[in-house]
Amino acid sequence: MDRTSRFGAFICGIALIAVWIYTTPPPKPKTAPPVHPASISPATVPAKPTSPAAQVPSLTEPHNPQPTTPNPVIPEVTSVIENEAIKVTLTSNGATIKQIELKEYRDGAGHVILNDNSRSNVLALGGWAEATNFQVKQSSRDGVVFAAELPGGVKWERSYAFSKDRDTETGMSGYLRVLFNKVARHLGKPETVPLVYNLDVKDSLTNTGTADVTLPAYSLSVGRAQPLLVNRHYQAISDQYLGSGWYTQRFHITTVGDFNPSYVPLLGIKLHDGKDSFTSTSLDDAPLRWLGVENQFFTVLLTPEGDRTIQHAMFQCFNRRDAEGYVLSTRDPSARDEEGYLLPGLEPDIEAAAYFPAISIPVDKTVDLHYGLYAGPKEFNRLDALGADQGALMNYDGILPFSLLIVPMLTILKFWHLIFHDYGVSIILLTLMIKAITWPLQSIANRSGKRMQALAPKLKEIQAKYKDQPEKLQTETFAMYRDYGVNPFGGCLPALVQMPVFFSLYFMLMNAVELRGQSFLWVHDLTQPDALITFQLPFILPLIGGHFSLNLLPILVTGLTVVMMKMTPQIGDPQQAKIAQWMPLVFLFIFYNFAAALSLYYVINNAVSIIQIYRNLKKPMPELVRKPRKKAA
Repeated sequence: MDRTSRFGAFICGIALIAVWIYTTPPPKPKTAPPVHPASISPATVPAKPTSPAAQVPSLTEPHNPQPTTPNPVIPEVTSVIENEAIKVTLTSNGATIKQIELKEYRDGAGHVILNDNSRSNVLALGGWAEATNFQVKQSSRDGVVFAAELPGGVKWERSYAFSKDRDTETGMSGYLRVLFNKVARHLGKPETVPLVYNLDVKDSLTNTGTADVTLPAYSLSVGRAQPLLVNRHYQAISDQYLGSGWYTQRFHITTVGDFNPSYVPLLGIKLHDGKDSFTSTSLDDAPLRWLGVENQFFTVLLTPEGDRTIQHAMFQCFNRRDAEGYVLSTRDPSARDEEGYLLPGLEPDIEAAAYFPAISIPVDKTVDLHYGLYAGPKEFNRLDALGADQGALMNYDGILPFSLLIVPMLTILKFWHLIFHDYGVSIILLTLMIKAITWPLQSIANRSGKRMQALAPKLKEIQAKYKDQPEKLQTETFAMYRDYGVNPFGGCLPALVQMPVFFSLYFMLMNAVELRGQSFLWVHDLTQPDALITFQLPFILPLIGGHFSLNLLPILVTGLTVVMMKMTPQIGDPQQAKIAQWMPLVFLFIFYNFAAALSLYYVINNAVSIIQIYRNLKKPMPELVRKPRKKAA
């Protein structure tokens, strides 16, 4: 492998390590004695003294809006509305949603359930006086209307109905839906089946009293960020997406790590203790356009319609903590059993609530408050069709605007799936398309490498001549590059071009709910590592635990990388060549627990690269012609 190719591989390796570090929470700054689960008690974290304006209201303070407590005398009435996509269970206790069942997706032995085991129902209202006489005024399979009466003669009706927006039904907006349906009809395949995951929620407040009424500021719960029953080895990656996503003028995500103590990196100076709750204003003072809770693949999103916004949001974490105040998670040894498995009930437990301003209702007037509630898969096209920048929940533009590449690639992936009905085949075809686009760039790099190989004997002569004069050696080496028209960095171009492609694929495939549960050959789930077999270890390894899975695709990636290095002529600094020999092991370590879809992409990419390198090796060595140097004036 020549110097420029090694430089490109080195840059890719550094970038991959950066992504791995970026997506892995930082280690604790100091080690405390392990806390046994039996002795763990709920956290009591002292709050830092702040000014009254900056204080976060306690969950037990009287002025803090709390979920409305229904009259216990009135028996609870449960209603169910459902369609082909979701089954929503509602209760007359607060006119709220208890849980949402996603009928198209499975989790363990049953369907995915959102807001399961939550402390508050979705859209539980807090901050107003106790409502009475909760009744189900109207109920059907498609919608339900609850009626209640507030003090002061205010009658409150809350209605739930499935949205009728064609774009959000199909998860495609406008031209994209038309294009896909035309292709489907041409191929004799069924068109995109409409699936509705969003509800139209309306609160109608009518003042039947004799005086104007002002209802105080209130809150609406968005529920719990629902953990998924994923493979334990993949739990750490899944937890990175578990929390609350919210949007002001840009996207934010609150995860379990935000409730931990904060330290200055490297110095270990504590900035603040762990916290059980905090508001969005501590991070961004701007009002929220929408608020949601999410995991890696599914979400519940609340969006006030019209010009209304959310004043701020509150986030709560109910997990127990260790002796240092850190939330117990899959990375805490005290949260695991003897075999390294996470103890029951220690999954990250995060809930969120949206806060709204006071409402004035004149006599004999009705104020209607409209909300959009989405409960379903995190599909970019479907979320983007909802408007209000809800597609930003995918966080494709977390570091750089990778959505410029992700959205077209995701569309092409779905296009191939429409034809072949196999996402493994679709990933292979997408990889071949990307490789076809980058083929000319790789050919330029190969020609540059060939010219470097032809120049190698002359470079060795210079190295031997000026081995004791490093400055002179460097000057003469670059002079020779210039004289023979050789670009020593010609091999960097393909690596630099493929880096954004790789990162775009990484962010796309790690979150792609379309790939969840999709099998290919021996791979059971393209969003998880392709474990062929799992061994129980007699000890616990850091980051691995008490079990080790044999993942074949990362091993194939490593093997193909070694083959590529062996096929590439070795020229340049021998010390650099020795360092480059370790790069395949670095790739193996980074790729080993990646989603199988990403490893599949790199297997095909490397296989095609080997073919291209083989073709390049068959070409004759180029003849180098030295250009005459210009004489200095």
